[in-house]
Amino acid sequence: MAIKGLKNLHYAVITQEDKTSTTYSTPKPFGPAMALNIQPSINRSNLRADDQVHFSDASKGPMAVTVNTAYLEKEVEAEILGKTVHANGLISDNVNDNPPYIAIGGMAKSARGGYEFFWLYRVKLAPAEENKQTEQETPTYQTPNLTGEAIPRLHDGEEKIKAWNEDPTITDTSVFDEWFDEVIDKNWAPTT
Repeated sequence: MAIKGLKNLHYAVITQEDKTSTTYSTPKPFGPAMALNIQPSINRSNLRADDQVHFSDASKGPMAVTVNTAYLEKEVEAEILGKTVHANGLISDNVNDNPPYIAIGGMAKSARGGYEFFWLYRVKLAPAEENKQTEQETPTYQTPNLTGEAIPRLHDGEEKIKAWNEDPTITDTSVFDEWFDEVIDKNWAPTT
């Protein structure tokens, strides 16, 4: 599906996970969305015999994720990267920072109309690359560029879910009204 936009990035921290379920916090705004890149990793192997390929197989690896926002509020940066906001309002990086697993959701405008809504279920991000340079005659911006990996959930192997809000086969469109109230799951049902 051709996409021509991105907005409403949200995140939700995984508060509990095991082999039977995954629980998320209430989603919160991530920051003004600039770009989200999801790069699947496929590992391939061929078995050669008698001077030809007899078998070919593939397995999925982690998906590389890059998130670019105009800025991050310090509370968001602290929560998604495991940093500390101190009582005096300062935020610091520490050798013991431990980013939690989070879900990342949002919506992207579809070239054929409407929006594609999505959630990545289990992502761990690393601190942003920081670039600073002196001002030039032509203004340039340096923005946070977070990288990380998305891996399957422990309890069901799910990695990502998406839906187009103009899909005629989606019978209960209230899912789109609730998309950022909770992390939408394949078993979603209306809360009312």
